[in-house]
Amino acid sequence: MEKRKIERVEDMPVFQACFALALSIEKDSRAFAVDFKWLRGQMLRSSESVCANMTEGFYSQYSTEYLQALYRCRREGRETMTHVRYAMAIKQLSDEKGRALTEGYDNALTQLANLIASIDRKILQRGKTKAARQSNAS
Repeated sequence: MEKRKIERVEDMPVFQACFALALSIEKDSRAFAVDFKWLRGQMLRSSESVCANMTEGFYSQYSTEYLQALYRCRREGRETMTHVRYAMAIKQLSDEKGRALTEGYDNALTQLANLIASIDRKILQRGKTKAARQSNAS
């Protein structure tokens, strides 16, 4: 099976999964009671931050910078899961939606862990500079 070349962060399955989860959180949190607008805001910021950090790291010059951005993604993803669980506990999010989101994040964070391990191996083999990309995306 031929590997598909990743030229843009949006081509990455883990980015696609995290982006879809962020969109789900945006949609699913619209019905939060006014008293819980703060929770909705926290969930939106942390879920979107996963994607933003992944993008920032993908376009960084050094693999070590990319790796640090991915560690931030992992932290933000775990934070989002905590907010989702809290929203479920206080009945702002249904158990069904909450379980779907936490399972989605579990799967995405497993993909992220595999990516982190892969980059760690490449840094050990090749050093911290990323291989030049053929596209001129920035």
